[in-house]
Parts: sequence; C-alpha cells; structure tokens
Amino acid sequence: MKKIIFVCFLAIMAISSTAQTDVKELLDQGINLITKKEYKKAIEILDQAALVSPDEPEVYAHRGQAKHYLNQFKEAIEDYNIALRLQPDYAEVYHLRGLAKGELKDNVGACEDWATAYEKGESRALELIVEFCETEKDNNKTKKSK
Repeated sequence: MKKIIFVCFLAIMAISSTAQTDVKELLDQGINLITKKEYKKAIEILDQAALVSPDEPEVYAHRGQAKHYLNQFKEAIEDYNIALRLQPDYAEVYHLRGLAKGELKDNVGACEDWATAYEKGESRALELIVEFCETEKDNNKTKKSK
C-alpha cells in the first residue's frame, strides 16, 4: 500500500513539474512576442499559459500588457485585476493598471494605483504621481471650493 501511495505521489509531482515547465515556456514565448510587438500572437500564447496554470499572476500581467499595447484598455485592466487578486503585492501591475486607467481618463483610479505601486516599491510610479496626480489634487480642490 505504501508503495502505491509513493508511486501516485511521484506521478503527481511529475505532472505538476511538467505543468510548471510548460507555463514557463509559454510565458517566455509570450514575453518574447510582446518584445517583437506581435501582441495578438502573444495573447494567444498567454491564453494557453492561463489554461495550463490559471493561478500564475505573471501570465495575466503580461497578457494585460499585450492587450494594453493593442489599446484594449478595459480588457487589460481585467487581466491586471486577476493578477492582483492572485498576488496583491504585485507593484508593477498596479503601475500598469494605473497607465490603462489613465488612458481611459480615470485619473483618480490611475493616481490611486500609482500611489499603491509606489508604496509597494515601484519607483517609476513616482514620476507619474508628480506629473499627473498633483494636478488632479489641485483640480479636486478647485471643484470643492466652487
């Protein structure tokens, strides 16, 4: 009986290891396609990666990035949201989601995401906060005083 359990355990570990290898390879392919600006192909590959490993936040972060480059901002935000549900401290994704929200003219949401990104260690967000969010605060103060 112990032998059967041990063999089953080894089989499960082998399957798990193969799935991890597959998702890593698919993720690498997707990132490579994004680098080559082949965004639609990247999305197809990253869709496959999401099927293989639906709990991998990087898959959704990069798929969101590819959608972002195709100006599919709402769809990108949906992927970023999934990545953040899976990994709430993913600073870079807050930064990216803020960029997509900015494209959709959701300045308040963008500024909130950039502030979170910066708090979690994404230093690039500070430049955006200074450039866009200080103005947003000033606009809100002006609206309230009227």
